[in-house]
Formats: sequence, C-alpha cells, structure tokens
Amino acid sequence: MVASEDRVLTDAIMAQGMKWLSLIGLALAALVGGILLLPEAPLPAARPVAQALPAVVAPAPPALPAAPAPIRPSFDVARIGARGILVSAGRAAAGAEVVLFDGGRELGRARADGRGEWVIVLAEPLPPGMRELSLSARLAGGEPLSSEDSLLLLVPEPAQPQAAMAMLLPAPGNAAAQPRMLQAPAEAAPERQRLGLDVVDYDEQGGMRFAGSAPPGVKLRLYVGRDHAGDAVADGAGRWSLTPEQQPAIGRHMLRVDQLAAAGSVAARIELPFQREAIPDDMLREGRVIVQPGYSLWRIARRVYGRGPRYTVIYAANREQIRDPHRIYPGQLFAVPESGTSAESSRSR
Repeated sequence: MVASEDRVLTDAIMAQGMKWLSLIGLALAALVGGILLLPEAPLPAARPVAQALPAVVAPAPPALPAAPAPIRPSFDVARIGARGILVSAGRAAAGAEVVLFDGGRELGRARADGRGEWVIVLAEPLPPGMRELSLSARLAGGEPLSSEDSLLLLVPEPAQPQAAMAMLLPAPGNAAAQPRMLQAPAEAAPERQRLGLDVVDYDEQGGMRFAGSAPPGVKLRLYVGRDHAGDAVADGAGRWSLTPEQQPAIGRHMLRVDQLAAAGSVAARIELPFQREAIPDDMLREGRVIVQPGYSLWRIARRVYGRGPRYTVIYAANREQIRDPHRIYPGQLFAVPESGTSAESSRSR
C-alpha cells in the first residue's frame, strides 16, 4: 500500500517536471525566434570627409618701434643782466648733463630735470663784446650731443646795459629757419612791432632770402623791382621771411615790402636797394665780400671762417673804411683774409 502511494507521488512529480521543462523549452524557442526576427540596426551614417583646411600662416611678429631720435640740447631763454651776468635756460634729454661753451671754453654746466629742463646762471659777468655760445649734453654712459643752434650775444659796456642783445642763430645748413631774438636791445624793442627788413641773405644753394620784422599776424607782399616776389605772414614773435621762387637776376635791384591791411590796401611800405651777386664759395669772390643789407662782420666771419668771433680779422683788414665794427653798410667792399687765425682773432675769444 505504501509502495503504491510512493509510486503515485513519484509519477506526479515527474509529470510536473515534464510540464515545467516544456514551458521552459517554449520560452527559449520564443526568445530565440524573437532575436532572429529583430530588424537589423541601421549602420551609422558615413561621416563626411573633412575638407582640408587652408594652412594657417603665423602672423609676422610686430616690428620693433624705431629708436627715439636723440634729444639735442637747445636754448629757450637767454638774458644778460645789468652787470653782464648771463642767465640761460632750455631743454635736453631728462637727466642729461648740459655744458655751456664759449668756443672751446666751458662757462657753466647744469643737469636737466625730469622734464628735460635746465638753467645755467653764470657766476661771473661776461666781458663786453660779441660772442657765440653753444651747448653740449650727455647722458650717463652715452656720447655727448652738440646743439644745432647757437646763441649770439652782444654784451654791452657797463655804462650801456640797455644795449644787451641775445639772438638764437639756426644751424648754417638749415635754410628754412631764421634767427630768433631772445633779448632785444632796449632802444630797439619798440621797433619790433614796426615793418622792417633785417636780412638779405644767401642760403646754402646760393638763393636769396629776405627776412625782417612786422606786427604779428600781418600779411606782407614783396616785390623785386616791379615783379611780385611772394607773400609772407609775420609770426607771433613779429618775424617774417621769404625765399622767392623766382630768384632775382644778377645785378642791382630795388626791394619793396608792403604791409597789407585787412581790406588789402597798403598800410606801410619800405623800399631798399640791394645788389645780387654771383658769389662762389659762399659769399666770397676773389677774397672780397660785398656787404648786403642785414650783414654784420660777425655774420660774415661765421660763414667764412666758421666762427663769429673772428670778425676782428676782417675788421683789422678794412680799418680804413670801418669806423665802428658794429656798423657796416650795404655796398661796402671788404677784403677777407684767407685765414681767420691771427692775433686779432685770438684777442676776441
């Protein structure tokens, strides 16, 4: 009895096991079939072929800034006091040591401040007479630089302090620049506002240049004979200059300068004869020079010998027609010795 019950139970377990195996088989078959029936996954789209990029050219390195031009010393102010003491001031490179020279002799020195400004006050008065001063400036570790302009001084006798004069002279090769008065003689100061012709000069190419004074801002019209030579305008300091495009012919001419009013009428006029010479070797011809309006012995010596103080050489060679070395006149013919080195010259230094 017991054995039959055990058999029945065993058969039931086996039947149940077969049933589970069938279900598992059906599930596996369904799973495999589902996998086989799944649609194929789309292949990823082909990536577009990258186009070749243009070669990138590296930018050129920026050009280095040009080295600043060296700052040469220059005069802004010069004044001779009643006792002959010179006070001068100007500009140079900041921190530069500035030296004031009379020829090759040092007169004084100062150091330019942070703004490049310097002042030199001489301890001793200058002796009476004419002299030409220059500057030199040097930064620490650098080379000395000379001034382009020079300072022309007329130191008066102690009894005539009002006659003191200081004029800034441009470099000989700078034809466009003109002399600038820094201190005018007291008796000549009122004339600065009047029409005047101060210079009839030759530039480095032999062309003529006229310069003078007039009220600041006025328009001037110049004529050589009847021909219009050009127009000029007086600057803020009352100075004007003109180099005619059409140069006067060789020979004697009459120069006319008209000061024009606002309406164009002539408010003032001056006329002065001058002689245009074909002078080789600067202003010389066969060892002689013809004085033109605006000439001085100092100017002649500066152009002939390179140094203004050597005017005494010309004075000594022409004593018979020069009563006062500070007053010469257009048309005078002076002999100019070949050498500027003489006892007269050395005494003027």
